Amino acid sequence: MSDAIDQAIYDLVHNSDISAKGISSRLVLNHQVLINKANPQCETHKLTVRECLAISMITGNRAVIRAMTAEMDLVQKQSRPQSILESVLSAGKEHGDVLATVQRSMADGRLTNREKEACRREIREAIDALNVLDESIVSEGRPVGVSAH
Repeated sequence: MSDAIDQAIYDLVHNSDISAKGISSRLVLNHQVLINKANPQCETHKLTVRECLAISMITGNRAVIRAMTAEMDLVQKQSRPQSILESVLSAGKEHGDVLATVQRSMADGRLTNREKEACRREIREAIDALNVLDESIVSEGRPVGVSAH
């Protein structure tokens, strides 16, 4: 895990408007366990994704979400840009996946929570594919490694 994410987890627990004790009581989690899970030096106790999300929602602190987004963007930017044709085909495929998932989910006239999540996952993948297409268009003709932004 990156140092930025470890620091963001620490900040989430220790630098929010709600104290660590307040957070632990709202989560019904032992205070010391929460402190251990937020400690970047502790390798045996880590926050689960659900705990991290719950704390973010309780505190309104989005530090971990921002750190994760930055980490994912960094990894994506390090890979070679796709050609415009590859990007268009990928975006079209993802759009088709959205349509197929929504159609399948609505076949019985109702949308369950699991179906909503499947639709939302496909939509996020389509958005990601469109962002890659946008980057491919902006990067067209640039040497590899030169950022478009």
